[in-house]
Amino acid sequence: MLSQFQRRLAISPTSLHTVSVIVVIAWILGGGANPTNSDSMVGVWTLLPDGMTHVGWFNHSLAILTTVLMVYIIGELNVTNVLLRLNSRSISFTFAALITTCLFLHGFQPGYLVMLLITLSLFYLFKTYQQENSAANVYVTFLYLGISAVIFPKLIWITPIYVISFYILRALNPRSACAALLGILTPFWLVGSISFCCDKMSIFNTILNQMIAFRWGGYTLLSTSQIIMIWVTFAIFVLGTIDFYMRIYLDKTRTRVIYNVIILHGAAYFLLLLLQPISILTLLPVTFVFTALMGGHYISNDNTTLSNILVCLFTAFLIIMFILNTWIL
Repeated sequence: MLSQFQRRLAISPTSLHTVSVIVVIAWILGGGANPTNSDSMVGVWTLLPDGMTHVGWFNHSLAILTTVLMVYIIGELNVTNVLLRLNSRSISFTFAALITTCLFLHGFQPGYLVMLLITLSLFYLFKTYQQENSAANVYVTFLYLGISAVIFPKLIWITPIYVISFYILRALNPRSACAALLGILTPFWLVGSISFCCDKMSIFNTILNQMIAFRWGGYTLLSTSQIIMIWVTFAIFVLGTIDFYMRIYLDKTRTRVIYNVIILHGAAYFLLLLLQPISILTLLPVTFVFTALMGGHYISNDNTTLSNILVCLFTAFLIIMFILNTWIL
């Protein structure tokens, strides 16, 4: 029974539906969290209505709806790019399981918007694979990154990762470079122009200052459950990465290249989280996206005794963590 758990979980058409029901119940039982990440509550976020930015039923509902939307979008990302070698929704339910376990994320906050925008940027990023005229897709990719950087300014430091990604995807040329520059600057032009016209330049100045205002350290500010979830998420990401490179010959060339880009981005966000732990509420949801992509690949494409045991252990651990977060921690 144990030896078939992973494969049944991966290929069963009811797996995602079952996990979805469990996730909704878990979100209701867990309640809402108060988004209090002061390091990211700046800029355009302060202009949103109080019902969206402070704990309450509306804030909690937005978080649930965004999570449901993300589960669907990640599933579409998988189907569109054929990331798995078999028909599976393992990427979607891996993401759902990770974000549901973290009760401290059960409140609508900048991390949800950043997570959504970064995931949408991946659609256009992957489209540029060996594309001769990739300027349009490059522009949209960097437009999403620019909007994310307006919400969470430190994401501007992820720009080189996208540039390297286009080089890996063989889509980097002078035209795409100009499109990238225009794409990432467009949101700042709009926000700066609106701030100037509305005499609110302090908001735009705050965004610019937050790009270089790093707060080193701050690990003592993390709760026990946050530290544990960071390590668990990183462990799943590393496990999926190792398994991918051990069986890389089984994937098609395009899939290999895309997963190299996914691993590069995932490692970059984990590094940024390591350097800026104060921003965990914004960065951890983004790492869930890339961890789900690697973890889903591991669940779907591997089926050894060891992998079945590890999947069972991770599943049991996430359930225990949710229970502890709900009633004890």
